Amino acid sequence: MLAELAAANAAFSVIKTAVQNGGDIAKAGSAIAKFVGAKEDLQKKSSKKGGGSDLEEFMALEQIREKEEQLKQIMIYAG
Repeated sequence: MLAELAAANAAFSVIKTAVQNGGDIAKAGSAIAKFVGAKEDLQKKSSKKGGGSDLEEFMALEQIREKEEQLKQIMIYAG
Protein backbone atom coordinates (compact mmCIF):
# COMPACT_ATOMS: atom_id res chain seq x y z
CA MET A 1 0.00 0.00 0.00
CA LEU A 2 2.79 2.43 0.80
CA ALA A 3 4.47 1.69 -2.52
CA GLU A 4 1.32 2.58 -4.43
CA LEU A 5 0.89 5.80 -2.46
CA ALA A 6 4.52 6.76 -3.04
CA ALA A 7 4.14 6.10 -6.77
CA ALA A 8 0.98 8.22 -6.88
CA ASN A 9 2.70 11.08 -5.02
CA ALA A 10 5.71 11.01 -7.36
CA ALA A 11 3.47 10.97 -10.43
CA PHE A 12 1.37 13.81 -9.00
CA SER A 13 4.48 15.93 -8.60
CA VAL A 14 5.51 15.37 -12.23
CA ILE A 15 2.01 16.12 -13.55
CA LYS A 16 1.67 19.23 -11.40
CA THR A 17 5.03 20.59 -12.54
CA ALA A 18 4.24 19.92 -16.20
CA VAL A 19 0.91 21.71 -16.02
CA GLN A 20 2.23 24.67 -14.02
CA ASN A 21 5.12 25.16 -16.42
CA GLY A 22 2.69 25.52 -19.27
CA GLY A 23 3.68 22.22 -20.78
CA ASP A 24 1.37 19.99 -22.71
CA ILE A 25 -0.42 17.50 -20.45
CA ALA A 26 0.33 14.78 -23.01
CA LYS A 27 4.03 15.11 -22.17
CA ALA A 28 3.20 13.84 -18.69
CA GLY A 29 1.42 10.79 -20.08
CA SER A 30 3.56 8.21 -18.31
CA ALA A 31 3.13 10.03 -15.00
CA ILE A 32 -0.65 10.09 -15.51
CA ALA A 33 -0.61 6.36 -16.20
CA LYS A 34 1.39 5.72 -13.02
CA PHE A 35 -0.97 7.89 -10.97
CA VAL A 36 -4.07 6.11 -12.27
CA GLY A 37 -2.41 2.71 -11.95
CA ALA A 38 -1.50 3.32 -8.32
CA LYS A 39 -5.06 4.37 -7.55
CA GLU A 40 -6.46 1.27 -9.24
CA ASP A 41 -4.03 -0.99 -7.36
CA LEU A 42 -5.12 0.49 -4.04
CA GLN A 43 -8.78 0.10 -4.95
CA LYS A 44 -8.24 -3.55 -5.91
CA LYS A 45 -6.43 -4.29 -2.66
CA SER A 46 -9.20 -2.59 -0.74
CA SER A 47 -11.96 -4.56 -2.42
CA LYS A 48 -10.20 -7.94 -2.04
CA LYS A 49 -10.61 -7.80 1.72
CA GLY A 50 -14.28 -8.63 1.42
CA GLY A 51 -16.44 -5.58 1.75
CA GLY A 52 -14.42 -3.27 3.91
CA SER A 53 -11.05 -1.60 3.91
CA ASP A 54 -8.91 -0.75 6.83
CA LEU A 55 -8.17 2.79 7.89
CA GLU A 56 -4.78 2.99 6.18
CA GLU A 57 -6.19 2.02 2.79
CA PHE A 58 -9.06 4.44 3.20
CA MET A 59 -6.68 7.27 4.07
CA ALA A 60 -4.41 6.43 1.13
CA LEU A 61 -7.36 6.50 -1.27
CA GLU A 62 -8.52 9.77 0.29
CA GLN A 63 -5.08 11.32 -0.26
CA ILE A 64 -5.20 10.28 -3.91
CA ARG A 65 -8.70 11.74 -4.25
CA GLU A 66 -7.45 15.04 -2.81
CA LYS A 67 -4.54 15.06 -5.26
CA GLU A 68 -6.96 14.46 -8.13
CA GLU A 69 -8.95 17.47 -7.00
CA GLN A 70 -5.78 19.59 -6.77
CA LEU A 71 -4.80 18.57 -10.31
CA LYS A 72 -8.27 19.47 -11.54
CA GLN A 73 -8.00 22.93 -9.99
CA ILE A 74 -4.49 23.46 -11.37
CA MET A 75 -5.64 22.50 -14.85
CA ILE A 76 -8.64 24.82 -14.64
CA TYR A 77 -6.49 27.79 -13.63
CA ALA A 78 -3.69 26.96 -16.07
CA GLY A 79 -6.13 26.77 -18.95
